[in-house]
Amino acid sequence: MKRILTLISICLLSACTSMSQDAQIAIYPSVSPSNIGNNIPVFLTVDDTRSSAVLGSMGEGAQMTTSQDLAATIGVAVVNGLKAKGFDVGSMGNQNSTEVKVTLEDLSFSKDGNAISTTVGTTSKATVEVESKGFLRTYSNSEERTIPFSTNEDSNNSQLSSTLGALVEKMLNDQELLNALAK
Repeated sequence: MKRILTLISICLLSACTSMSQDAQIAIYPSVSPSNIGNNIPVFLTVDDTRSSAVLGSMGEGAQMTTSQDLAATIGVAVVNGLKAKGFDVGSMGNQNSTEVKVTLEDLSFSKDGNAISTTVGTTSKATVEVESKGFLRTYSNSEERTIPFSTNEDSNNSQLSSTLGALVEKMLNDQELLNALAK
């Protein structure tokens, strides 16, 4: 009996041991197609101004990081969304183009749990500026999930992707932003 209890204790402790993770984030925001853009030329710049690739702690010294170029990941999603809204997204070489500047300010991960359940929280924040149209807005999103036992790489990636995807969705479905670009 003592061996069984020792074995169970070892299994529970190893389940709680955290390893660092390099998150892989894929975002596919849901954007309803429209022709509000009416082929108006725009170009996009995306900056990632986070001070570090560290997204948060996994516990016991382990970290959640990403080596991924999040500016490029966000850029692809925003370009596809603007095209779905009817804008002609191109390079900044066109003098008639309006610049849309997206700045990722925060993407963070937190984990709190025990052997029974783990709560994972993610937050994201970005600013969109269309200087020539006088538009400036900050968007944010957060999600919290409680899962049985401990998180894994797939569930962590899924939650980070969901949080960032919802943030980009808010931007691309913001009627005030779309109206400013369509002027």
